[in-house]
Amino acid sequence: MVFSSYVFILAFLPIVVIVYYLLSHVNNSLIQRLFLIAASLFFYGYYNVRYLALILASIAVNYVLAVGIQRSEGKKAKLFFVLGILFNVGLIGYYKYYDFFIENINAVFGSNFALKHILLPLGISFFTFQQLSFLVSVYNGEERVEQLRDYFLFVSFFPQLVAGPIVLYSEMIPQFKDEKRRFFNADNFAAGIYLFSIGLFKKAAIADTLAFFADAGFGMSDMGMAAGWLTSVSYTLQIFFDFSGYSDMAIGLGKLFNIDIPMNFWKPYASESITEFWRRWHITLGRALSTYVYKPLGGNRKGLFRTCVNLFLTFLVSGLWHGAAWTFVLWGALHGVFVVIERILKEKLEKIPHRVRVAGTFLIVNLLWVLFRAEDFGMAMEVYKGMFNLGNLSGLHELIRATSSFVESAINLGLVAVFIPVVMKLKCVSPKASDFRPSRGTLVQTAVFFTLAFLCLSRETVFIYFNF
Repeated sequence: MVFSSYVFILAFLPIVVIVYYLLSHVNNSLIQRLFLIAASLFFYGYYNVRYLALILASIAVNYVLAVGIQRSEGKKAKLFFVLGILFNVGLIGYYKYYDFFIENINAVFGSNFALKHILLPLGISFFTFQQLSFLVSVYNGEERVEQLRDYFLFVSFFPQLVAGPIVLYSEMIPQFKDEKRRFFNADNFAAGIYLFSIGLFKKAAIADTLAFFADAGFGMSDMGMAAGWLTSVSYTLQIFFDFSGYSDMAIGLGKLFNIDIPMNFWKPYASESITEFWRRWHITLGRALSTYVYKPLGGNRKGLFRTCVNLFLTFLVSGLWHGAAWTFVLWGALHGVFVVIERILKEKLEKIPHRVRVAGTFLIVNLLWVLFRAEDFGMAMEVYKGMFNLGNLSGLHELIRATSSFVESAINLGLVAVFIPVVMKLKCVSPKASDFRPSRGTLVQTAVFFTLAFLCLSRETVFIYFNF
């Protein structure tokens, strides 16, 4: 089930919210939490009930291992920890990377091992990473394992289950146990509806419209320069509005239940550097990679050279985490290269004017998103050739013809022209729940955002990050 669907907005969400707050009149708050767990499992299994067994098994095994780590010491605790790493890496390795590794083995050794064409379970990267990070925290003595039902809710809470933000046990479970949060709160509910409406608008009205140019362009060959740049910029804007829109909706949904989910985006395209970009883009993933990859490698504690190596390896892991393809690996590696260059030349780069740095960072990010979006290197090269095709400076008519209609193409052109400066300036593009104040203005904004978005829901699309 996706947030931007009629069944979620008109059926699932209203039923869950109403029942949840009706249950607040029951003295035992456990009933509410058990209901949320059941609703979240229904949400996850809506499209493919077979993968319910997978997430249930993953939660059960990780909980048992976490308890084993907590109750043990020395080598025994380390054994449970290693088993946890092997289980989680093995799980995601099988479902996400099996065919990738087999393809490469066949290519290198000329073998003919059969591919399994495994359907990627929804959100497996997110809930596996979240549980793996929890095991690390328990092993380091930073988190405590409590009741199974609490751990179940921590992993399965539907607003952030399939695409984040990636949350910590210690920042979620205390909120569910807070008796004051059990009951309906009008201010939180208003903020939740506001954030959800903004996110829905960003996804359904903007990202899904930009997808017309992006999808058409990435399926073309021999495109002109204008078409190439329009294709790449359309995707650069699309993925921001798609994923940040999802995160806004997730945070808004959390607010409906009086739960604060951490912010995941803060005007990333206004960044002065690639380093800053990654502090503003998918913030909770950056936090997790820093905590569980960069710092264990040594962080910045062992000199400049080791710092640069650790940064590069962290981004390499990030690329592989995003997808089982060499395009993702190269995408992550190149981000790592730029971050390393920025670390080495920090003082010199700071002398460059602010606007030049922002424009340069946006240009680099835009170029690298081509690798992220392309299905293979051949498709990426077609877009790159188009972007630098001096023999054909336009090619727009071919791109417009490849989209559904002239009207949609005109809307796309307008969105690209308008939202390049918008994503760099306006706070409403990356709203903060803490900034919300109930007023007539926010009521009108919410109504307009929701109505326009709702009118766009008939288009069949999914969130980009559901693929990861």
